[in-house]
Amino acid sequence: MRVSVLWGGGKDSTFACYRAIVQGYDVASLVTFILDSWPSLCHPIQLMSLQSKALGIPHLTFKIGEPYREGYRQSLTRLKEETGIHGVVAGDIWIAEHKLWYESVCEGLGIDVILPLWGAEPNRILDEFVSQGFRAIFTCVRRPWFSEEWLGRELDNDHVERVKTLSREHRIDPSGENGEYHTMVIDGPIFKEALEISKFSVEERNRVLSMKVEECLLKPKKLHTSSLKNLGNVEASKVGRK
Repeated sequence: MRVSVLWGGGKDSTFACYRAIVQGYDVASLVTFILDSWPSLCHPIQLMSLQSKALGIPHLTFKIGEPYREGYRQSLTRLKEETGIHGVVAGDIWIAEHKLWYESVCEGLGIDVILPLWGAEPNRILDEFVSQGFRAIFTCVRRPWFSEEWLGRELDNDHVERVKTLSREHRIDPSGENGEYHTMVIDGPIFKEALEISKFSVEERNRVLSMKVEECLLKPKKLHTSSLKNLGNVEASKVGRK
């Protein structure tokens, strides 16, 4: 099946994209819907476009205004007509309202909703994300659970364990799906190039600390043995696409 991935640039949409590829879906594009309330707490379009180049997958954007449901439906209809997709992939894990929204806007359009991470245990997703060779950095964190020192840090094994500890102590979602934190993926087994953020500043608004990226570029990957193995598994999985 030919699909588009609902793209935010973070670990969940990236990992959902990866799993969709592994499962044999033909990922035709990454799609970002820009609401008329933009900018919101998400990554700048320029950074997502760099990710698109690094992945070798086109990035499409659609502007949406009120009424939002009808705006989404019109954009999805256009997306299907122009790219031939029959499904959209999202990285949501457990928030039922999100799943119901996707199903509502896709109803009757001949577009399936595909949620590769749905129902998975959040701690396990974090572990698998890192073990599969993906690299992400913290780009937005919320007080009082996180501080400025987290911004720009990599979501590696050590920071995964710190997030799990915070989750146990403060009863926050370890996957950050309630907005406790956001990440941006800079490398992984499906990336052909890596992103490097060389300069950024910090902004704070309503107890939310966020990176304002000032310099970011693509650079050649350094493939380690584990990354080569993961990449080989992805390529092999494409043999029997859905």
